Amino acid sequence: MEWTTTLEHFGSSIGIDHLAPDVDSSCSLLFDNKDEIVFTHDREDHSLLMYCEIGDASTLNKEACLTLLKASLLGSETGGAALSVHDKLNQVVLWKRYDDDSLTPETMSLAVNDFLAQVSSWKKRLAELATEYGQETAPAETNMDTMNNFGLFV
Repeated sequence: MEWTTTLEHFGSSIGIDHLAPDVDSSCSLLFDNKDEIVFTHDREDHSLLMYCEIGDASTLNKEACLTLLKASLLGSETGGAALSVHDKLNQVVLWKRYDDDSLTPETMSLAVNDFLAQVSSWKKRLAELATEYGQETAPAETNMDTMNNFGLFV
């Protein structure tokens, strides 16, 4: 099923009629007024990326970052997702890639629910890591003059 059709059917299933991607084949949805999930379709790669900013990277020191890297290895502790740092936004990002030909409205709904569970879990764990390990130094000033689109099209 084509990405736009899958997205429209998924939107209808959650009460949003005529949900459609923007000109960059992206769509952003806010769940429970706290978790913004961005969906970005890559037509050439035949994939859908789902990602969410889960916390401030400046609150993490070396030990906390190593813990995140270990958990992210082959998606072993992230439900198949990966953890990264967006350097321009200074945010930890949880993301997952899906083959678009395997997505139906039903499988997309399951994928979103699974991803939201990981987002919730990792937001909590990230806060615990920041508390457990603390900061080594004050964070550098960051320029927030960037678009919040994961740097894919900037």
